[in-house]
Amino acid sequence: MERSPFDTAFLHVREWLDCGPGAEWCKRARVPASVGHAWDVEFKEATLPVTGVRIVLPPDFPASPCKLYVDKSYFLKLPHVEADGHVCLGIESIPEDYEDPVRAVTRALTTLNTQLLGPARDSNWIEMQFHSECASYWAHYCGSRRKARDRRPVPKITYVDIGGVGLWAEGSIAAYIPAKSKHRRYSLQVAAASPGDPQELAARHQWADGTFVRGEALFVRLQDNQRWTPSTWPTSFEALTRLVDRATNHECSLEKWANRASRAHKTSTGKSEQCNPGSRVPPGQVPLLVVIEHDGVMFGYQIFGAAVWLLRPPSIEPVNITRVDADWALARDHSLNLLHARREKRVLLLGCGSLGSPLAKALARSGVGHLDIVDAQLMGVENASRHALGMRDVGRSKADAVAQQLRQDIPGLKVHGYLAEASIWATANCKPGMYDMVVECTAESSVRTFISHMRTSLFGTAPIVHAWTEPLCSAGHVVLTQPDVAWPAEDPADTLVNASDLSARDTRVKLPACSDGFHPYGAADIELVAAFAAERVIGILNDMQQTSTVWSWVRSSAYFDGLPVPVNMRSIVPVSGSRSDSATTTRELRLVLDGK
Repeated sequence: MERSPFDTAFLHVREWLDCGPGAEWCKRARVPASVGHAWDVEFKEATLPVTGVRIVLPPDFPASPCKLYVDKSYFLKLPHVEADGHVCLGIESIPEDYEDPVRAVTRALTTLNTQLLGPARDSNWIEMQFHSECASYWAHYCGSRRKARDRRPVPKITYVDIGGVGLWAEGSIAAYIPAKSKHRRYSLQVAAASPGDPQELAARHQWADGTFVRGEALFVRLQDNQRWTPSTWPTSFEALTRLVDRATNHECSLEKWANRASRAHKTSTGKSEQCNPGSRVPPGQVPLLVVIEHDGVMFGYQIFGAAVWLLRPPSIEPVNITRVDADWALARDHSLNLLHARREKRVLLLGCGSLGSPLAKALARSGVGHLDIVDAQLMGVENASRHALGMRDVGRSKADAVAQQLRQDIPGLKVHGYLAEASIWATANCKPGMYDMVVECTAESSVRTFISHMRTSLFGTAPIVHAWTEPLCSAGHVVLTQPDVAWPAEDPADTLVNASDLSARDTRVKLPACSDGFHPYGAADIELVAAFAAERVIGILNDMQQTSTVWSWVRSSAYFDGLPVPVNMRSIVPVSGSRSDSATTTRELRLVLDGK
């Protein structure tokens, strides 16, 4: 039987390390077959930061690179060393490793020497490495504490929304005990700086489950020049007290805050757990959490025993924190000026069908702060093939169901859905200055005409965007209209904008009901148009002063030639022999309306 490439690679390395030149400086180590094969290398040079290294070939080597391990005692003493001793240096397999597996091992050892053993002789380099990847090392540290014998119980999950905190701020915690928890311990806690409400946050995102206990939180920002490394982060309540004192310019005393906060103890029951006279919260104090923030990264400390701190100092336990604020969730703290500008925008979306629903999701995830969605239809079973909603939402208002979904999924978004005809709802609710932008994607000529007549009185000078698809999703268009070049009331979509004269009447599949039927296209088709439209609409949000423009996405001439009905193509159709090709084009609305 032919050897696998894994067996062949192992034999080459074994020959080198067991019988060849490598035998002089390493010896075979026994490891479980599930781990692979291993050799230990003992270093003779006393000045090296480690005494030896273990080479491990995983079972699928060289598809997976060889791994290097040092003694676990170097964890949090040397950078890049994980809790189990694995040295993480970003070593990856390359195609040549199959032909020369020995070189794959020597490459890993060379990387160890150049990226760890050599530089680690410098203590300042060690500190810089720990600080540059402080989030990872803190997570590893918290994970190791969970396995320690002297560990204290902390929630498995801690979500934090710090908001706009200055040097420091107080806040609150919503902690939850699962209904069937044997030891009545918190499994999850949500912390928010004032005036945020962590219970409301937990309910919104469906984290609230079990007995609710309110706790207290303290948020402290470190200065930019403060390093956060294993040698500097606090490991005792006294050290944490000193850090808080320095970081807050002596404005906040951790001892006083903890003593005061521990006296508050309010409990109630979450929606998912029925009131039970026998249910009880954990004995002792209210949950207390200190959140240290440094350059967007957060580190937590759970405080225990603060109620008797005069008799014995409180103890602390490190907590790994997951940020849930919009800055991190939507932008990972990148280009925040752009995100914050979008969060100030109020957008009205008319139409929540197969195009409007994915567009609503894209707008929400782009950071729009306020979104109102209007649609007159209920979700039907037959919509499931190409709508953002699914079978669980059948019979519900499309607009309201999408709004509820976005409210649960997107932090900080203010979104409402309304079951109504676009023209009736807009007439009753809109006034100039209410929205920064209006997006119409009802695919109804009557709505576009209505907006043309009522634009100034209902929407003022806000830019208005019309988006629609042509039959069979053969093309899609996004039209930005500013007040100086508005959309005509005669609605020239078919005559001046569309890529062909393909009529919806020719492609509509009729059903045995009054005026009932559908246009045959699938989710993949409409998602192409939705992505195209979302990119343009978000671009308008970033630059609200753009001139009136028509953006079009159009399938190829081969696609139109292959349709079962004759079609007259216009000049924007790209010429191609492939039905799969398409192209985008940009035109000035003023020129389009002039027939140019």
